[in-house]
Amino acid sequence: KERVTTANEEDDNVADPFDKREIFDLIRNITDPEHPLTLEELHVVQEGLISINNKQNSVFINFTPTIPHCSMATLIGLSIRVKLLRSLPPRFKVTVEITPGTHASEQAVNKQL
Repeated sequence: KERVTTANEEDDNVADPFDKREIFDLIRNITDPEHPLTLEELHVVQEGLISINNKQNSVFINFTPTIPHCSMATLIGLSIRVKLLRSLPPRFKVTVEITPGTHASEQAVNKQL
């Protein structure tokens, strides 16, 4: 669904903190490495699994692999991380992890991310 922008968001003179929706908009169209669909279409990323703290300049993303033994989980996580690091101001610390309980090698993948 398309996001409606407000007048304050369009005004460059108004300080505008990042919100979950803006972060989601950055990663929703990343294509899955094994399917011709986006991470949003496969429900790998969801707005509800994003946390942002503008005061601490941190973004935390949980993503849900399509299957518990997904061999591409590390690649998906790194794709999300790189997209955010390239899109957000450098002051932000980006953390990307697998949604708890959704992958057989959750701890190993999270360690690589």
